[in-house]
Amino acid sequence: MKIPAPQVRGLGGGAASSLPRALGETEDLILALYGAFRRQDLDVVVAGMHPDATFKAVPRAQTYRGREEIRRFFEHDIHGLAEFDFRVLTVQESGSRALLHGRNRVRSADEVRDVPIYWYAEVEDGMLRTFRPYAQLADAIETYEAGRA
Repeated sequence: MKIPAPQVRGLGGGAASSLPRALGETEDLILALYGAFRRQDLDVVVAGMHPDATFKAVPRAQTYRGREEIRRFFEHDIHGLAEFDFRVLTVQESGSRALLHGRNRVRSADEVRDVPIYWYAEVEDGMLRTFRPYAQLADAIETYEAGRA
């Protein structure tokens, strides 16, 4: 199932907030899935995953394969992570590949702190095929430039 081109709604309001995004398809898909995640619309998130997708949210998490496992992550396993708030800050696209920069809010026994995180993503057939995290920007850039996770 392909996700329709996202509308930029709820990002400051006004007439421009309902106009279609004029960005590349890969970035549009990632932002649409991220928006669905923020709204907790897991049906849209899972529908946007390629049937053979591999998904890993944070470096210490396991890798989830396929829609059923990815749904389990979002419905159950995500709640056991110390990283409890994920934010996508930027998306850099090159065809079907993307490099994302984000922030995780991490809970420990003593504190809550914000930690940068980077993701490499690949889109295939209009769906997210690969989503892999990196703690270090240099590692994410290396994967992005090589064009494979």
